[in-house]
Amino acid sequence: MTKTEEYKTRAAEALVDLDNATNERDRDRFRRSHGVWLRLIANVDEAAARIAARTPPKVKAAKAGLFK
Repeated sequence: MTKTEEYKTRAAEALVDLDNATNERDRDRFRRSHGVWLRLIANVDEAAARIAARTPPKVKAAKAGLFK
């Protein structure tokens, strides 16, 4: 299971818990929890996009004197 899948699962669980909450304190907690998981999903996706957009490092030529 990837991080994104895990975070989506936990966000869905937070929504289910929010629907089952019986008092305002729990509803507020699960609302925040759901928001945290959504932000984590966004951060993981943005990081993957940044890594994919990064140019690969240039390979430096070996020094002539090393391989005699």
